[in-house]
Amino acid sequence: MIGNNDTTIQVDLRKRSSIKDEIDYRNLDIQSCMVVLVVMTALLFSVISVAAANAPII
Repeated sequence: MIGNNDTTIQVDLRKRSSIKDEIDYRNLDIQSCMVVLVVMTALLFSVISVAAANAPII
């Protein structure tokens, strides 16, 4: 038969049960994730503060 005779299966069989395992497996940089989280939180708080502010009475 002519074709691909490579029968090796390349599967990651490590169990990833926590977020730390997933971050280690994906090689994510935790510091950059924290920076994004802080920026998103600051934007959320600024939107909430503007929405909750009382309108000035003229």
